[in-house]
Order: sequence, then structure tokens, then C-alpha cells
Amino acid sequence: MAGMALAAPNPKPTNEPPPAPTNSQKIDLPVPVGEPVKGIKIPQYDDSGRMTMCLIAETAQKLNENQVELGKLKIQFNEKEEKEITVEIPHSMLNLESKILTADSETTIRREDFEIVGESAVFDTLARQGRFKGHVRASFRNITRPPMP
Repeated sequence: MAGMALAAPNPKPTNEPPPAPTNSQKIDLPVPVGEPVKGIKIPQYDDSGRMTMCLIAETAQKLNENQVELGKLKIQFNEKEEKEITVEIPHSMLNLESKILTADSETTIRREDFEIVGESAVFDTLARQGRFKGHVRASFRNITRPPMP
């Protein structure tokens, strides 16, 4: 069968589950170059198997072995404090090797207590850091309520 890889047999059978993917591993998009895909979900896990990030795109297309064009991308980050951060990007490019995501359209980052919108952005998904470019606006909410008198 073309395009399918077979796993090598394990010489020592074990009852242990396979290791969880780590952030140091390459993100894999198992589609041929040039083949558009609708509705893609790419989760990322830490060394303990906890999901730390999930990329969900309405459309994806591999331009070459390292570059993927993403449409209507939504990224969900799970922080250590269990507060979810959501990033929404209408159009972006993801380098599968470096895990650098380049957003060339308005980018919105939301958490329960803030929202930041920028003209464009660059994110290092491995380091979980990003930079906005162009005009940026931010709003912050105080979600803790003052004590009642």
C-alpha cells in the first residue's frame, strides 16, 4: 500500500503502554504534500502524558515536508494553573520541524481574565512564547470579586 508505513515488530513484548509524545518530537501531519485537508486536530503532550496544547484547524495543506498552511486555526493551551488559553488565527503557517507558527492575519489570544488582539504574530509552540507584530490592543478583566461589606 502506497503511503503507509509498517511498524517494526517489537522483539520483547511488554504490557507497558507506548511512551506519550513529547514536545521535542516533530509534529506529524500524515497527508501528502499539496493535499488539502479539512478539519484537523493535532494534540501535543508533556512527558507525563498530559495534553499541553491542541491545534485545531478548519483547513490544512502541506506545502512541502516542513511547511503547513492553516486556515481558521484555534490553539488551546492548558496552563499549569489549569486556566485555558485560546489563540485564534484566520490564516497561518506552521513549520513542522521548528514548531514555529507564523500568523499573517489578525491574531486573538483569550483567557478568562484577558484578551489580546494583534495584526500578526509569531509563536514558538515549543517554548510557548510569542510576539505580536503591528498594532496590538489588550483588555484585562479582574475576575476576583471584592469582599462584600
